[in-house]
Amino acid sequence: METGAAVNTGHATAGLGRKKEKMYITTIKRLLKNKLAVVGLVIIAIQVLMAIFAPWLATHDPIKQNLSAAELPVFSDGHWLGTDNYGRDIWSRIVYGARISLVVGIVSVSLGLIGGVVLGLLAGYYRKLDGLIMRIVDLLFAFPGILLAMLIIAILGTGLINVAIAISIWSIPTCARIVRGSVLSVKNREYILAMKALGASNARIIIKHILPNCLAPIIVFATMRMATAILSAASLSYLGLGAQPPTPEWGAMIAAGQAFMWTSPHMTVVPGIAIMLVVFAFNVVGDGLRDALDPNMDINQ
Repeated sequence: METGAAVNTGHATAGLGRKKEKMYITTIKRLLKNKLAVVGLVIIAIQVLMAIFAPWLATHDPIKQNLSAAELPVFSDGHWLGTDNYGRDIWSRIVYGARISLVVGIVSVSLGLIGGVVLGLLAGYYRKLDGLIMRIVDLLFAFPGILLAMLIIAILGTGLINVAIAISIWSIPTCARIVRGSVLSVKNREYILAMKALGASNARIIIKHILPNCLAPIIVFATMRMATAILSAASLSYLGLGAQPPTPEWGAMIAAGQAFMWTSPHMTVVPGIAIMLVVFAFNVVGDGLRDALDPNMDINQ
């Protein structure tokens, strides 16, 4: 009897593993059928490679000044994206700026996910905590996102670390609401009720059975939130609240170049295009993931 039960359990586990593997393959196929998502993946891959290999891709020191070569136009000898008003190579600053934007985005989104997922799971699963947590979330929603980030930076001080913390706090309420909604739709299903009847602990049910079923909206949120985080970090740096000179951050580069918009427009246009492309990439990949993870989507369409 016990041997038979063990064999059945093994077959069930193997079947579940094959089902998950098939689901992953199906999701990837759906994503790759979305041409815009593929373009976005390529742009993101380029940014990641720029961030990793910045010391080798940069042709000059990104913060070293050379006033004799100030405001060189694009395609200048040795400076194919030109130089800024201090003679610093713009290509090198763009490359290192990709690293800063990516790190700030990943850190802020990760911290926001941790806080939002924990609060969302607790609010969705424990009815007694739902009202309290959601009122706190509503309080955070009362502030416009960028103003909330500015308030947090005003308290903590300027700098990229504080920018990442501010953006992560801004991300928590949205993530919490998304996760709470997913938990509410899952926790009353038959297999969850069966686990409770078998005596499984709440922690085990939440971590091993509810959280995995909430991963799809969390992944989509994280991808699209990366775009918001990068754009927000650039906006705060543009306002002087984030990266401080001479840090090669894209938003700070736009702020420094706006005074030279008519004489050297490339100082503003180049980092602006970089921000636009990366934000576009994460948004279209997020849209593609949302469609690919939708169980109602037909791969043969």
